[in-house]
Amino acid sequence: MFVIVLRYRAPMETIDALRDAHYAHPDGVFAQGLAQLAGPLEPRTGGVVIADGERAAVEAAVASDPFVTSGAATAEILRFRPTWPAERVPWLHTRDADPQR
Repeated sequence: MFVIVLRYRAPMETIDALRDAHYAHPDGVFAQGLAQLAGPLEPRTGGVVIADGERAAVEAAVASDPFVTSGAATAEILRFRPTWPAERVPWLHTRDADPQR
């Protein structure tokens, strides 16, 4: 699994103008089914995505995101291994042990 941290580098007007393209991005983490959970940071300085999939697919999706390609945001991709999932997150209990995910 991965935590993707987006940090805005452009004025909020630019971010707002790119938002629809970011959500609709055909090769993005949402369209590819990689995103499990996502939302903005508070205060509104970026966003966080929890993604699951192969590292190469996550990296490619993030690199081609309109926020990133325009320079409006930077992205940091952090791999983590969930070892203590809450009962209310049942899909984490059924994950395989693939170390590349």
